[in-house]
Amino acid sequence: MGNEHHEHTFLEAVDSDTRDNILRLDQKLKGLQAEITAKIDALASLADGPSNERKQQLLTLADEVDKAIVGIQRLVHLVISDEFSPSEFNELNHEKIEALREMFKESADKISLIKEKF
Repeated sequence: MGNEHHEHTFLEAVDSDTRDNILRLDQKLKGLQAEITAKIDALASLADGPSNERKQQLLTLADEVDKAIVGIQRLVHLVISDEFSPSEFNELNHEKIEALREMFKESADKISLIKEKF
């Protein structure tokens, strides 16, 4: 009984800073997606060339944002090997998790800049 293994998701296994950065990026992507959808809807009634071109750009951006959201959801729900505890997993993957945390933080900051330029 004392040796029972419990599966942990990636999100449960990482430190709180990494978890917060992942969730922050996910939230920002979903906010960006809502803004893109609103802009696409606003352009729907316009049929001129520049509006159609802008709409296509927004549709492409929406597709990329969707892919990023799906990727984050896969990562969040990824089950880590049950042979490692969350602390062992963090210890073994410290450098990679640290780099990932920074990437998520930088990406969330970039989304803030993109939203400002929208």
